[in-house]
Amino acid sequence: MVHLDLDGYSAICAAHGWEAPHGRDQLFLTGLSNALDALAQTGVKATLFVIAQDLADPDKLALLRSAVAQGHEIGSHTVTHRRLTTLSSREKASEVRDSREQIAATLGVPVLGFRAPAFDLDREVIDLVAQAGYRYDSSLFPNARAARSIRVERVSEWPHRLPPASELMELPLPGFAPLPVPYHPCYSLVLGTWYFRAGLQRTARIGSPLVLLFHLTDFADPLPSESAPGWKRRFFTLSYLSAAEKRRRCGLMLAEVAGRYQLGPTADLLEGNLEAVN
Repeated sequence: MVHLDLDGYSAICAAHGWEAPHGRDQLFLTGLSNALDALAQTGVKATLFVIAQDLADPDKLALLRSAVAQGHEIGSHTVTHRRLTTLSSREKASEVRDSREQIAATLGVPVLGFRAPAFDLDREVIDLVAQAGYRYDSSLFPNARAARSIRVERVSEWPHRLPPASELMELPLPGFAPLPVPYHPCYSLVLGTWYFRAGLQRTARIGSPLVLLFHLTDFADPLPSESAPGWKRRFFTLSYLSAAEKRRRCGLMLAEVAGRYQLGPTADLLEGNLEAVN
């Protein structure tokens, strides 16, 4: 399953406490446009996790509607992209429930999946995701920290139902231990393709399904220096790499995955494996 989190420059700035420049979000616009082009060339249908407040931007909305027309699935990445565990119960409920309703109503598609910003959630959020009618969450890594956060004994490497919300599936992100950080492309573009291969080999040995998680930074054109001053902004937006170089290396990573896995939409996995993971 190929997933793409739609964190634009405004969301990245908010996460780091930076002031976002006014005007068009070029990281979002070039990132999604370039990603859709790359996916079209490979024939891959991805699941795009949308921040609902971006629907108010006409340029972003036009791209999202184009993605739907091309057959890509849509999930929720909350309303405002705030860290959920820092919010009140009422705010958490709004971020989870309202995002699904707004995205479905605006784009006219079912919203089956949810991903928490920064993979940050707790037991209350998981229960809210189930209550809001999502079919799956994909926010957890299979490690002890994630298990503690939602108060379960362990998070499996395999898709599984999350008790007590037995109808909610967890599609876990790939484990990475003993590697120090996850190996999805935004890390591997920094550390090198060798790092991605090392993580992929680990997952392939286990034999579990793979969530290959991209971000808009992995495809976006570099931001101009006046929009992203200083090394921190250029680093966290991957603006020190050209769009052509990022696309080339993401293509290599996608080819590595295609050589080991059958690529398909998230909905296909849900339909084909729902009974098998009881």
